[in-house]
Amino acid sequence: MPDCYIALGGNQGPVRETFSRALERLDQHPEISVIKTSDWIETAPVGDQTSDPFLNGAAQLSVSLSPESLLKELQLLETDMGRTREVRWGARPLDLDMLLYDQLVIHTENLVVPHPACWYRRFVLDPLAEIAADVIHPEKQITIQELRQRLLVKPFQFVLAGLPPEETALLIRKLQQLYPEVQFSSWETQELTGSISQEPTLIVWLGAPTSATRFEDLPLIPRLDLSEYQKNTERIVHVLQSALDFR
Repeated sequence: MPDCYIALGGNQGPVRETFSRALERLDQHPEISVIKTSDWIETAPVGDQTSDPFLNGAAQLSVSLSPESLLKELQLLETDMGRTREVRWGARPLDLDMLLYDQLVIHTENLVVPHPACWYRRFVLDPLAEIAADVIHPEKQITIQELRQRLLVKPFQFVLAGLPPEETALLIRKLQQLYPEVQFSSWETQELTGSISQEPTLIVWLGAPTSATRFEDLPLIPRLDLSEYQKNTERIVHVLQSALDFR
């Protein structure tokens, strides 16, 4: 049966007990077996919709369900455990995300696999690396452990691409005030001056219509398409926050 990896998260109510009940429910399903679970780790919340710390973890499942059917089971379980979706990044008793389904790459209206943020979020990668260190990310084509290790290299290099120079400079000044330990730069400036000495940790592509830089031109592993959040500094901050040390 296919192997699937899921992330568990929550910060409302008795989260450890909720995790145990959720995994027990999954294991009782005739087409799902829980193979392995990570340790649970406590993490700081991303964003400002809740101040309560989260508990996060990962689990390996063996399933005979299709990815779409498994997603329905996970969402049903979230609802049964009291999950609502009124506020993004808000407090919740249980969050179940499908991270990987074998080596499938799926992009539909309702499901994206691998999970589009699993490769750069520390609160996902830390527990996932415990149980899936040698598993290959089917899009990035390196292991989960290697994806995690990239985020630990100092200084953390956060590169902006696809914006006019003046907009990039303004955004970098804002971000530097929040994260002085991070090294910020412009992809276009680095290319022009030939100053790219090593692969950045993250390259965020913001895709302005006038940009000569295309997303496809950027290195595969660190590139992240945030073009829909071009004017949303808060969303960019959330991405950076989730990739840094969060405990």
